[in-house]
Amino acid sequence: LGVIGCGGMGRGDLQCFFLNPEVDCVVIADVDDAQIAKGLEVCAKKERKVPDTVKDFRRVLDRKDVDAVLIATPDHWHAIPTVMACQAGKDVYVEKPISHNVFEGRRLVEIAQETGRIVQHGTQIRSSAGIIEAVQKLNEGVIGDVYLARGLCYRWRPTIGTTPVTEIPE
Repeated sequence: LGVIGCGGMGRGDLQCFFLNPEVDCVVIADVDDAQIAKGLEVCAKKERKVPDTVKDFRRVLDRKDVDAVLIATPDHWHAIPTVMACQAGKDVYVEKPISHNVFEGRRLVEIAQETGRIVQHGTQIRSSAGIIEAVQKLNEGVIGDVYLARGLCYRWRPTIGTTPVTEIPE
């Protein structure tokens, strides 16, 4: 496994991959050294070998010892590494959202079909017991005919508007 993006979701997904004893993380790519260090901690806590580290995700795709990649970059950077991974002959687990727009999403389906690669899109909590039960109740007609559904995700980000302007980090 090669990890591309080792922030919170990348590390959480890596831990889930490690539930399978045959999975070995051979390389972690991230532009942020602090995130790389946290990814290395996950590997150490699971008593796995120390993976190589790189800043450029393309170096992950170049490797012959990488069969699959975990892509957990910032949301707007999911499609490009997924396409390139398929073209490099790698299977992909990509975090949500799978794409930034409909065009990218359609292209991802096409490239997976063209290359014959497995691409799995992570949808957090989709398989949880509560969601499965809710879908079952919906299908049973418990709440009647649904003609409209709306969703909202509101998250407070206390740093927006308060973080000082600084130099661009290395």
